[in-house]
Amino acid sequence: MRSVLHSTVVLSVLASLAAGHGQVHKIITHNPVATYVAADAYGAADPNSPIRKINDVGPATPFTGPNITCGPGGNVPVKNVAPVVAGSEVTFDWNPWNSVHQGPLMTYVARCPNGCATFKGDSGNVWVNNPNRALPWAEENIHSPGTYTIKIPASLADGEYLLRHEVLGLHVASQVGGAQFYPTCIQIKVTGGGSANPTGIALPGAYKTDDPGILMQLYKVTPQTPTYVIPGGPVILQGGPGYYGGTPPKPTTTTNSGSTTTAPSGPQQTAWGQCGGQGWTGATN
Repeated sequence: MRSVLHSTVVLSVLASLAAGHGQVHKIITHNPVATYVAADAYGAADPNSPIRKINDVGPATPFTGPNITCGPGGNVPVKNVAPVVAGSEVTFDWNPWNSVHQGPLMTYVARCPNGCATFKGDSGNVWVNNPNRALPWAEENIHSPGTYTIKIPASLADGEYLLRHEVLGLHVASQVGGAQFYPTCIQIKVTGGGSANPTGIALPGAYKTDDPGILMQLYKVTPQTPTYVIPGGPVILQGGPGYYGGTPPKPTTTTNSGSTTTAPSGPQQTAWGQCGGQGWTGATN
């Protein structure tokens, strides 16, 4: 009986952990207007999507290794690119995102010098911080409506790029290696831009296990004492702040019909709740 009970508890915990992770399910470009659907992490790759397929909705582990570039198994180039006009917006749709992983959202671009079909971005200081970063409890805001919109810098030089967007979960960041990164990479082609072609940081390489924005006590940072500094280096390109929700333009095309990962509904925790920290009063629906 004890063995059966133990197995049931373990399976329940594992199911809860699996349900608590997620992925970008689609992106919407605003100019030109189009929707691009990501392949399900546990399904087949979609040959028509410019979104590089991940193979696990869990975090990129270890975040000092190759999975950090574009997510678990997600750094396989695809044939298509999504055209975007410099200065226009791109919406990332995480819905459903059922995790409670307090932390920031970050977005980077890396130029594909000879096209993204042959570029992986896993070496060199190629990742440039986009100004559309959201401090530090941004993850809480993608539960509903589940989207975050950024602007492609108007000064960015024309060409093909990897657009990298991620959630950083800090709920177990007090442990070395405990911070959880959930990156996704999209292949884009920028037109109508300027001449900016800066260097940035390396991924893997820039995220260190002892970085003060990665190894930290979550409960010590509150909305009233926002001392947290997002990892990833300085913002170089200017493009204006991102925003949650809003109404993206109605797509004129949907480039593929890939499915998305769904997670069971159930009680969700309040802010600070996963850590049992400030203001925790139990799960809420």
